[in-house]
Amino acid sequence: MLLGVLAVVSLAGAGCGSMIDRVTAPDVETSTSPELVKEATEFGGWTLPADGKILLVEKEVMRDSEFRRIAVEMSPTDVASMLEKSGFTTALDKVRDPSPPYITTIAGPDLATSPNVQRAQDTFYSQAEKTISRTVVVDERDAETRIVHIEFSHI
Repeated sequence: MLLGVLAVVSLAGAGCGSMIDRVTAPDVETSTSPELVKEATEFGGWTLPADGKILLVEKEVMRDSEFRRIAVEMSPTDVASMLEKSGFTTALDKVRDPSPPYITTIAGPDLATSPNVQRAQDTFYSQAEKTISRTVVVDERDAETRIVHIEFSHI
């Protein structure tokens, strides 16, 4: 009898644990669709260059946290213009260790293979009265190519 009760309690506990996991698991959407790009850029008050090649956009929502991540390939000139048009004035600093968990990317080449990685972060106040942290990581792949990783987070 005692073994039967323990088995039922054990199974019930296992079921509750998986239900809790599903409730706390983030809702993640990835795409290169113009709709998701627009949603992400509006969320972060961001202007992408017209010539930029969108590699991937990710939207992650979990309880009170929201993230939008964009990976885009562009020229060095486009990077400077994008930062200016987006009101991002924080200076980029060289990254010594671009590996996770310090920097996480959603698309593009491994940052460990980059000759130069730079990073900066600022705060943006959205029209929806949300405080958004904006992080920019620039992978200076070669003289003409930059892979830019942008993360907007509202926590």
